[in-house]
Amino acid sequence: MQPTSFSYQSMGTSWEITIWDKIDDTKLKKIKKQITSGSRDFDKTFSRFKPNSFITKVSKKKGKIKVPKDFVKMLELYFDLYDLSEKKVNPLIGQALSDMGYDSNYSLRPKEKISKVPDLKKMVSIIDDENVFTTIPLLFDFGALGKGYFVDRIKDILEENNIERFLVNGSGDIYYKGPPNSLRAGLEHPMDDTKVIGVINMGNGAMCASSGNRRKWRNYHHIINPITLAPANEIIATWVMADNAALSDALATCLFFVSPKNFENKFKFEYLILNKEMRVKKSEGFAAELF
Repeated sequence: MQPTSFSYQSMGTSWEITIWDKIDDTKLKKIKKQITSGSRDFDKTFSRFKPNSFITKVSKKKGKIKVPKDFVKMLELYFDLYDLSEKKVNPLIGQALSDMGYDSNYSLRPKEKISKVPDLKKMVSIIDDENVFTTIPLLFDFGALGKGYFVDRIKDILEENNIERFLVNGSGDIYYKGPPNSLRAGLEHPMDDTKVIGVINMGNGAMCASSGNRRKWRNYHHIINPITLAPANEIIATWVMADNAALSDALATCLFFVSPKNFENKFKFEYLILNKEMRVKKSEGFAAELF
């Protein structure tokens, strides 16, 4: 059966949803509305590039702050990863990125002085599923896992509508549900987006990729070490497969800075890492056909 698909723009990138189930126009229209309106609301809430977003408003507050439940859920994953990544994946990097020129105006003009990134666990605590406490005003940036988190939200919408085979593609952050080995996914070459370095057969689950080639300016790209304030340059691309896209997305960033061994006792995942010499390191379960 030929699949049905639709695409849209949100969060500064392209999204495509593909459905293999037989589906009538009324149900497809309902699903499309749920996904696109949810995406719009998520962006309005969590984008630090929007002057009226919740994230921007929070950056001017301190103390006990009421937040959306999604805020706490994403923050909980950051807390899990913070020590395991040796403090190199930190949602408090927002102000430093803005100072580097990756700001709300996309000026791409670094300031003379770049703000230090605060210690996450010293500056933020989670009170409950709707409240956090911050010691100073903080500009959060959930970019290391936010797109993956919303991929999972779309997956939930599709399952709630009893869709059995589908693909969610958030510009390289994907979730597939369907028969094992029924979808071949290309691994984009980080230096040439017209090529792939290999392909892999997808089963049920998520695969997210990360690379510094998409958002580059001056001497920076968007994958920044919050301790040194320098871009990650030894690794040029990562791919991670896991049960959910939020974890896949987050680990794809973590692996630019630290060894996969840091996370193996806590999480179940498979990975492929490409360094600047085009050498590959991968887990046994990442069964890609490399070219």
